[in-house]
Amino acid sequence: MKKSKYNNVVKYAVANSNEDKMVRVPREMYEAIADLIKKYPQYGWKGPSEFVRDAIRRYVEEIMHKEMLLKRAIKKMPQKMKRILAEFMGEEEAEIVYSEIMRIDENDPNEYINKVIEILEPRLGRHLAEILARRLVEVETYES
Repeated sequence: MKKSKYNNVVKYAVANSNEDKMVRVPREMYEAIADLIKKYPQYGWKGPSEFVRDAIRRYVEEIMHKEMLLKRAIKKMPQKMKRILAEFMGEEEAEIVYSEIMRIDENDPNEYINKVIEILEPRLGRHLAEILARRLVEVETYES
């Protein structure tokens, strides 16, 4: 099994020590993991602890990959933003909102989305503003 480049991130996450840390899982989950290991020996897990470490590495990698995609989407988002805004609020209002959004200077995807929501909320309401802000980022993330 290939080692992930995020091994160091996971190690650091357990208090930056060389000690192993224990994590408790419900018995049913432990038994399900043991069953998976028996059912799929081709993955090479030697026991539940190795399975859990592998699962954590993969999940950390997935989260970091999503964050990278979101950051890339934020940089590319203006290319399609006006069109998407116009679908929700018309050309004139979309131009105004677009210019406000373009002034956002934020690299953290979650903070960026929150700032977009703040701009959209007075015009669309909280719920629709959240949906649209996330759609603006997701469109770029998955089209990139």
